[in-house]
Amino acid sequence: MPNKTHIAYLDSIRGLAALTVINEHFVIAYGLPCKSQSCQQLLDYSPLHIGWDGGAAVSMFFVLSGFVLSLKYFCTIHPAYTQTFSLLPFITGRIYRIWLPYCVILLISALLYQHTLETPLLKTLLTPSDWIVNMWRNNPLTLMDKVRESFLLKLPPAIILLPQAWTLTIELVLSLLLPVGLLLAERGTFWLIFFSLFSVCCLDVSPFLLHFLSGLMIARHYRIIVDYLTRRLWMRRSILLMGLFFYTSASTFPPSFGDSVISLVQGLGASLIILYALSSSRTQGILSNSILRQIGKVSYSAYLIHMAILICLTPYLLKGLEAYSLNTTWLWFSSWLLTLVIVQFLSLVFYYGLEIPSIRLGRKLNSVSYH
Repeated sequence: MPNKTHIAYLDSIRGLAALTVINEHFVIAYGLPCKSQSCQQLLDYSPLHIGWDGGAAVSMFFVLSGFVLSLKYFCTIHPAYTQTFSLLPFITGRIYRIWLPYCVILLISALLYQHTLETPLLKTLLTPSDWIVNMWRNNPLTLMDKVRESFLLKLPPAIILLPQAWTLTIELVLSLLLPVGLLLAERGTFWLIFFSLFSVCCLDVSPFLLHFLSGLMIARHYRIIVDYLTRRLWMRRSILLMGLFFYTSASTFPPSFGDSVISLVQGLGASLIILYALSSSRTQGILSNSILRQIGKVSYSAYLIHMAILICLTPYLLKGLEAYSLNTTWLWFSSWLLTLVIVQFLSLVFYYGLEIPSIRLGRKLNSVSYH
């Protein structure tokens, strides 16, 4: 394996997961483009739901995060992974990778929030849901409320400006647990499983820890898994089918299973899909498409800004589109597509104007502290 452990085609999976979250929020805001109950049920309760299943996408985020963050420590020539781990540079890197861009976009969202409160609600033919209308308008915030939303490690119970940020809190906490995971993985799989279950059941750690550590275990056995599956086409295809089945369980499993069980099953599905991608050269070729990789690169910025665009800009897109047609299905698809295009364009701006400088600043600080 090359020394460089960044696997570019996995960025595409992260990007597609981010698009899924954006799609879910658009569907919650404006419903599905259906005029009949049968159409609604077909789209909602079938594997087609994968296109806007935000819960499954979040599971994918955490499995990918565990894999990507830990892979380089398992690719070292040293037998002890923890010998290559430096805690302070890692924490600094995560803060500048996640927290600093978040704070900047939080500030922008706060300014847009204030503007929204002072602007009358725009009436559109495609009626928005109470969820998206009241997200900002019915939740007055003081200056201190806004400041509290900047503390990612302990966000307030009601997150208003960037409601999707709840996943970032978990991401930051779990990534800070990485050295513990590496240490336990060095001791053996049993200790890693025991720590995971104990933390979730007794210490009130997020169940997404299991997704994160699933990614870590895939990274630990990366070489063996790829070598084994690459030569077994039938097994790869079986893994993909099982992965998709579990990943879409929110729409195919009975509601009686409960959200927690569904989330764990989706995490298993995400893990199997990643295993398939790691061992399928054809899939890697598809995921290496330049457009998909670009979507993956800017996925964090897209994740951060899309709610503000849905609240502030999408209604104006709908109003403008009404000049061309009053067909609600056409309005739905047109506004959805334009929203995605604008999210991607602005994400590109924020990626190069905010994310990259923030990452470089973190690296520079780490470099200064070691010299």
